[in-house]
This record gives sequence, structure tokens and C-alpha cells, in this order.
Amino acid sequence: MADDKLRQELYYIAKLTTKYDFKDMSVVEEILRQENERKLLTSVFGTRFKTRIFDIASDVKHEDNCVICGKPAENGVACAACLKSILESKYAKNKNEIEQTGRFNLKKLFDNKLFRRVKSFFSSLSSKSKNSHEIPEKVDTVESSETIKWYKSIRAKHIFQYSCIVCLTLILFIQIYILGVWLSLPTYNKKEPVRKSQYEATAVADENQALKELQKEFPEESGYTITYSRQDREYVGRFLIDIGDCCEEVEEELSPEERYEYFFQEDVYVFYITNISDYSAVIGKAEVNANGSIILTGSFNDGRKTDCLYRFR
Repeated sequence: MADDKLRQELYYIAKLTTKYDFKDMSVVEEILRQENERKLLTSVFGTRFKTRIFDIASDVKHEDNCVICGKPAENGVACAACLKSILESKYAKNKNEIEQTGRFNLKKLFDNKLFRRVKSFFSSLSSKSKNSHEIPEKVDTVESSETIKWYKSIRAKHIFQYSCIVCLTLILFIQIYILGVWLSLPTYNKKEPVRKSQYEATAVADENQALKELQKEFPEESGYTITYSRQDREYVGRFLIDIGDCCEEVEEELSPEERYEYFFQEDVYVFYITNISDYSAVIGKAEVNANGSIILTGSFNDGRKTDCLYRFR
């Protein structure tokens, strides 16, 4: 690996030496700029080369010996013997072949078999159009056989392309069918709209009347089960906020004066509400005050927080 790196550096030095005039400072600056980016000249020879060409461009006094072998050099950088040895080496010849191969070669293009086949194909078409009723007496058998092979390869490619198109079309139809089946399936546990009572608040005297008010909202026919839990105490202000608002969010924005009246307490009736089916479940808690107002908390599948209280009625 080190030998290849050294060969590359020496070849690079020889190419630059034979191609450029190092007395031109702009040329030297460009070489040194690219060297700083690519880091090609890192050996002792490369370091000597960079120093020498900079000295030449700057008109600084320097030795005229070769940076490679140390012998006198007419150009002040590398002697003719070193340049000849490097540029005629096997490594340099391989590099030149690679560079030549990478360039566009018009002659090779016209010598290409594919070009000759296309040319033969169009020649045969033109001859047939001129004398469609005549059969040519002389046919180039070599070109004809090559053209037939080319026709067969083209035909095989077309067959493969058509097969791919048919397969992809079938896959597309299958995907569309699966999408249609998926869209036709019923949506389980779907999101319900935000719950708000459709009834006016009616005063209640005990838990039985409170239960009847809740049964209007969550009827047993719809699968709801309402269970009385206890009589408890709750903040008065939670039954006075707008219907649909979250109690906790409202409480965060209360002023000191509003807090004084909001956090008075009153008696409420507490109930648990459940509705469990094969594909969905509703589990929540309802509180009813003496005026018949209701606040809810729990999972009602309506997109609201399950751990917050909301004014329902």
C-alpha cells in the first residue's frame, strides 16, 4: 500500500513538472491549494517538490538539483532521467491507459457491434422499401446472423417488460381491493363528539331523583349501568362554569376574588357510570348537586382528558 502511494506521488510530480511552468506564481498557488485539499504529496519527495516550486515562483535562491535523486536538474525540479524513468514505468502506462479509456472515443463508438447492428437494420429497411417485390441476391451472412440475434435479444427484453407490466398491474388491483375491504370494515371504539347534556337542570332532593336525572343522559337501553356510590362535598364553582368547560383549567385562571366564592363547598351525590361492550368501554364518575347540575370525569371516548372534571349539565 505504501509503495502504491509513493508511485502515485512520483507520477503526480512528473506530470506536474512536464506540464507547468513553475515561474508563474498563480500556477504554483493553484497546485498548493489543491494539495492542501487532497493531501497527495505527503512523502519526503512530495515535501521537497512543494518547497522547490514555491521557491522558484517566489524567485528565492534555491539549489538546482533533482528533488528525487539529488542530481543536477535543468528545470530546477526533477532531472530528465527521473522523469523518463517515472513516465515510462508500468504504473504510468497503466494510468495513461485508464485516462484514455475514460475519454469519449468516436472511432470506438462507430466500431461498436450495437452500432453496426442498428446500421444494418436501417439499411435493410431502406433496401426493402425501394424494392419490396425483389429479394436481394447477395446478403452479408455475418451481419444478417448478428442482426437476427439482436432481434431475438430485443424481443426477449420486450417480453420481460410486458410481463413486469402485467404483474405490477395485478398487484395494483389487489392492493385496491384490499383497501376497499379495509375501508368497508366497521370502525370500533370510534371517537364520540364532546358530551353535553340536552336537558335543563332540575332540582333533586335525594340520590334517587339524582339517579333518574342521570338515567335520562345515560339510558340503560344504550348499555349504561349507573351505580350510586356516596354523598360527598364538592366546590360550588364547578357547577357554575360554562357547560363543556374543564374545571381544572378554569380554576388555574381564577383571580383571588373569584377564588373566594368558587371554592365554597356543597353536598353532591356521586355515581359511577359504566358501559362495556366487546369493542369499547365507558368508565366514569358523575356528581349531581341539589340544583340538578352535573359534572363528569372519566373515559367517555370523546377526546377529553380522562382525569379532569367537566361541566356536563
